[in-house]
Amino acid sequence: MERRGDSLAVHWLTRDSVAGALLVAGRGGPLGSFETPAGRAHRVVVPAGGGAVELRYGATDRLHTTVIESSLESGRAGFDAPAADSLFVVGDVHGFYGDLARLLRNAGLVDEDLGWRGGRAHLVFDGDLVDRGPDATRVLWLVHRLEREAARDGGRVHVVLGNHELMAMAGDHRYVDPKELGIAACHGVPYRRLVDPRTSVLGRWLATKPGILRIGDALFAHGGVAPGWIPAGLQAFDDSLASYLQEDLMTAWFDSTAVVAIDSAAYERRYRFLWGDESVFWFRGYVQSDTMGAALDRVLAAFGARVQVVGHTPIPAMEARYGGRLLATNTLAFATEMARLEPSGSRPVIWRHRLEGPPERLEPR
Repeated sequence: MERRGDSLAVHWLTRDSVAGALLVAGRGGPLGSFETPAGRAHRVVVPAGGGAVELRYGATDRLHTTVIESSLESGRAGFDAPAADSLFVVGDVHGFYGDLARLLRNAGLVDEDLGWRGGRAHLVFDGDLVDRGPDATRVLWLVHRLEREAARDGGRVHVVLGNHELMAMAGDHRYVDPKELGIAACHGVPYRRLVDPRTSVLGRWLATKPGILRIGDALFAHGGVAPGWIPAGLQAFDDSLASYLQEDLMTAWFDSTAVVAIDSAAYERRYRFLWGDESVFWFRGYVQSDTMGAALDRVLAAFGARVQVVGHTPIPAMEARYGGRLLATNTLAFATEMARLEPSGSRPVIWRHRLEGPPERLEPR
């Protein structure tokens, strides 16, 4: 789905070549109904305006529902939130929708139909929802919906951007699953259009998300916050990220034919920020080494946190390292483990949730 001024271009696919239907409703009631000719790829441009719009679309005898809320695509999602009594975190999902659904159900955060049932809990996705797996688009729409449903019930769903969200926006599609590429091909558009940070509904939504998030005394970043980012601080970092994602350069990094006017110093700043080895989206130092305790402590003190939570670097199972001051969440089998941080004394107690069975306490090392 794409924003086009005050209009919304709604795209959908059907399993077979059949006629399609789209019903549009706003808070004030129905806004219109549309039919499309027989085919597998369907597209209708409808007036959207502001506020929430409910879309029911699909084959004429089977409609799916999606709610699009313009407020979720504008402004910033926020990088600082008060402590939460129930704080869950999922590392890299990478398009593995089925396992994510099982994980959320087993933790009691969603019901059998994947509707939010976590109440006032906070759920953090610590980057890399997309690429590698076969259902990245489906994962994005699930998280998009859960964010709205959780807010309705007094909870929160947070998304921290990972390196693969940036790659998808920028046109580096080396890790995109063939099924995902096929979705774009069916619509007759480049894959990058599905997550374009200026036009796509999903891309605009992702572009509001932070690269560093603090919730209470827990600091989240996909790769990790290295000491070099201490001078920036949360506000300046988020301001830079918001600006860079909207620049022409963002969608031209991997396009050899693009021409973007930018001086070398500005280019290097953006490269270091988005793609450098110590970028918060790419850093691996805390997980690949066990000698960075002093650096980790400096970062935690500077950002007013007691634990840093990272993904990105794959490990066999979640681990609480450096005496519990670092939680590494990216398991080799994506979306098969979730952590719950329970406030307790100087460090949170960490519980591990799996695809089935009760949670178990994760002991630090």
